[in-house]
Amino acid sequence: MSVVPYLPLLVAWVIAVASPGPDFLAVLRTSASRSRRAGLLVALGVITGQCAWLVAALAGLTALLARFEQLYLVLRLAGAAFLIVYGLTTLRGTWRRTPAEAAPAEGTGPAGGESSAPRSGWRNWRLGLFTNISNPKAVVFFGALFAGLLPAHADLVARGEVLVTMLGISVAWFALVAALASVPTAMAAYRRGRRVVDTVTGGLFVALGGALAKNP
Repeated sequence: MSVVPYLPLLVAWVIAVASPGPDFLAVLRTSASRSRRAGLLVALGVITGQCAWLVAALAGLTALLARFEQLYLVLRLAGAAFLIVYGLTTLRGTWRRTPAEAAPAEGTGPAGGESSAPRSGWRNWRLGLFTNISNPKAVVFFGALFAGLLPAHADLVARGEVLVTMLGISVAWFALVAALASVPTAMAAYRRGRRVVDTVTGGLFVALGGALAKNP
């Protein structure tokens, strides 16, 4: 496959993936508060969701959702509910901690005993997956992206190669985020400012969920 005809699509994808959003926040916060492995598992869930939306867009799900508006509404409200609940859970956990838990002594594990009771790999992957698929507008965006930037002559093999390339870009980006956020300096900084960071993160998830529920 010659890359040149697909460069506009791939550049647009790089910009979309690297733009801060719920996926980025979930990987960043998990990596900084738990470990690189936990962040990578969240990233794997995000990429699983992206793969599902990309395949759906290539298969024409965008047109199906446009035809059955009630289905799109149900998916949108369910996604909004997940984002809001996750945000509120984050806020509740943040403000229920005592000052000692929010700012542990130097050399101790993450606040709240997360290192002693780590979240399972399944739960980390599920968090990433649900965070990504919570927004059905993604399939509309991907459909528009393919309609506008995918060459009309692209056959099934070329589309598959484009899909693999796009997912590879996502893997590289989120692996970088997880790696940088999980270095000892970043994790120590997160522990010191955990209450502020988690309050902002939880608030953003609630706001994103509210915007998704409100806007068609």
